[in-house]
Amino acid sequence: ANFDTPDGDDPIALDLGGLGKGEAWVNGQSIGRYWPSYSSPQDGCSSSCNYRGAYNSNKCLKNCGMPSQRL
Repeated sequence: ANFDTPDGDDPIALDLGGLGKGEAWVNGQSIGRYWPSYSSPQDGCSSSCNYRGAYNSNKCLKNCGMPSQRL
């Protein structure tokens, strides 16, 4: 993609949700590789979230079935 640089020094976020696997380029500069195929599991998301108690990697899962990289 090519676009005019926004004013200021604030960071910007690009939505890469519509891209396939590969390398992303902006204004002729590589911004790195993008792998949307690594999706989070469809099941396991919680309707509520509570971080209290012992650590568990399955606590507070969000965006199930969505790519792990997008913005």
